[in-house]
Amino acid sequence: MKILESVRGLAFLGTFGQARLFSAACAERTAGVLLRYLADEGRPADQDTCVAALELLWDTSPPDEQVAAAMHRRLSVLPELDPELRPDGVRAAAVLGLRALFGGVAMLIDQGPDGAVGPSESARELARVLDARDGATAAEEDVVQDRDVEWIMSWSPQEQTRHVHGLRAAAAETGRERLAAAESRFGLGGGAPHGAGPGQVRVTATVDRGDAAAAEQRARYGVVGRITAGSDAGHYLRVDRLADLAETPEERAEAAGVDILVAADPAMTRDCVGEWVEDWAGVEEALRREGRQVDWDAAP
Repeated sequence: MKILESVRGLAFLGTFGQARLFSAACAERTAGVLLRYLADEGRPADQDTCVAALELLWDTSPPDEQVAAAMHRRLSVLPELDPELRPDGVRAAAVLGLRALFGGVAMLIDQGPDGAVGPSESARELARVLDARDGATAAEEDVVQDRDVEWIMSWSPQEQTRHVHGLRAAAAETGRERLAAAESRFGLGGGAPHGAGPGQVRVTATVDRGDAAAAEQRARYGVVGRITAGSDAGHYLRVDRLADLAETPEERAEAAGVDILVAADPAMTRDCVGEWVEDWAGVEEALRREGRQVDWDAAP
């Protein structure tokens, strides 16, 4: 099969950075089902651990082996990774999402591209578990993985940072589709039979709270503000909707989420770094995480 050839090619011919992006995309597609399962189980702390592991995979900076090892240990004690466990139903689907994360984090310790094989297999197996009789979901996962390998292998190291947000947005969209299929098949989300009660559902690391942001906050898209406190105080911050940056109707249709840009100058040209989130609520969450306060009227 082409997908096997593609993943093996990535594992043996690709770089660690390329394999890391591929593994992150596989884990993103499986994360929604895992996080919904943990929500229904009433396990917010374990949800937070899995979200942090996913963020660690998507981080494009050189991995810290000690941080990765600590995260690996946190994941290893979750009961779903018990080798004696023989899960079925929704738990089996959630276990596959956890294995994708666990394998991806292990790769951050070993820093070898062959670690991409495990997350790939977990994502493909989840597609088979969720599949209807026609096998369309499994076939779609093979196509997606082939596409991701082709994309990632075509990017130069300098281009990876520029393209990572689009790769994650595409993976998150497929992850929402996987979650919808799991909801249909297993009846997730209503205080499931395994769990203690409903919880907050997170398909990606940022909660999508839709219209929770006030109109004046959403109007700040594209506006440059100055960071007055917290991380990078004195630098400038701008939030761009990817749909606003698209140049064609096709690009606008595919655009998802927003970029938070931080730079040393208001033109956003010096020491500029970016972070992708889903919506303005995600922007607020990122600002709180970094302890940042922004004066939106201070920039020249």
